[in-house]
Amino acid sequence: MSNAMQYCTRCLTPSTRPRVVFNEESVCNACQWAEKKKSIDWAQKWNELEKFCDEFRRKDDFDVIVPCSGGKDGSYVAWQMKHELGMHPLCVSVSPPLQTELGRRNLDNFRNSGFDLIEIRPNPAIYRRLCKRMFIEQARAKFPFVIAISTAVAQVAIKFGIPFVIYGEEGETEYGGSDKYVDQIFMDSESMVRVFHEGNLLSEYLDEYSKADLRWWLLPDEDDLKKLRITWWSKWESWDDELHRDLAVQKCGLQTSSGEVGTFTNYAQLDDILQDLHMYECFIKFGYGRATADCNLAIKGWRMTREEAVEIVKKKDGAFPEKYLSDYLEYFKMTEDEFWSVIDSFANTDVLEKVDGRWWLKPAVIKVLEKGGNII
Repeated sequence: MSNAMQYCTRCLTPSTRPRVVFNEESVCNACQWAEKKKSIDWAQKWNELEKFCDEFRRKDDFDVIVPCSGGKDGSYVAWQMKHELGMHPLCVSVSPPLQTELGRRNLDNFRNSGFDLIEIRPNPAIYRRLCKRMFIEQARAKFPFVIAISTAVAQVAIKFGIPFVIYGEEGETEYGGSDKYVDQIFMDSESMVRVFHEGNLLSEYLDEYSKADLRWWLLPDEDDLKKLRITWWSKWESWDDELHRDLAVQKCGLQTSSGEVGTFTNYAQLDDILQDLHMYECFIKFGYGRATADCNLAIKGWRMTREEAVEIVKKKDGAFPEKYLSDYLEYFKMTEDEFWSVIDSFANTDVLEKVDGRWWLKPAVIKVLEKGGNII
């Protein structure tokens, strides 16, 4: 077991999370940011956002792009931009690989609540092949979607001549990653590729696909990309997932679920069954899954203690979404043995052990999870 394994003493973020940073008290930078946010003058931030909107405001045309899947965060941002800031948003959605019925309803409900929406639905045959390739090569089955919500949205913004784009949260700062983006208000191509795409350029896949095949996954020309002003809502208002949920339910028709595999919430990540595999892949590679992510949000929102979160994670994190296994096998055109061979090849054996055919945190890792700090 690696002696570098460490858990935050305030939340449950482990040192295996890419780019996370801890201080001398073993507090992760996401928790440090949560403390810092208390002293930020958010009223002043809002005033700055209003002035920024004024630069792009158009009386008779769309003036901002809001990427939105029909979930809580995009719905909240779009609603605020339209009704509180007086903008005219054009919302853009990239269809996920294996959309759920609930996800489809929520996107329709969002549009019907009063928004113009462009829905990009990539060629499903190409989409499937990309997802399978990234699953086999990186255990990142949903990453073609992650890339497209940057590249495709940028292409739409350029095509329509709308330089202002606003996403939801900037995850490196909010969840624990590179400290570089704490004071960075706008996304550039370097941060888009190196961090938010984890260094993946799908132009490198031209050995198998044509540029037309990869249309939605290729970056625009750098000169065009530089014309865009891409920012995140979390730079202008303190990020609050439950606030977003409440508004999305009340104003945009968001429907919640009965809860998904590996967590305790019922209002996030509802639109695609590959999301469950995505978070399981995260657990396999880094030793933390969806329950950890949701608990960390609750801890930072002062809705849950660390002790309560530990008990939830011990029960739920690492659970495989068995009910979707047949869907995954069909989508990837793989046998069950081939599927598990890929999963096993990426298992982080420093922190995981296999019990009854499934991977779970080692007892020693659970002990340090409970108290935080370092594994010696």
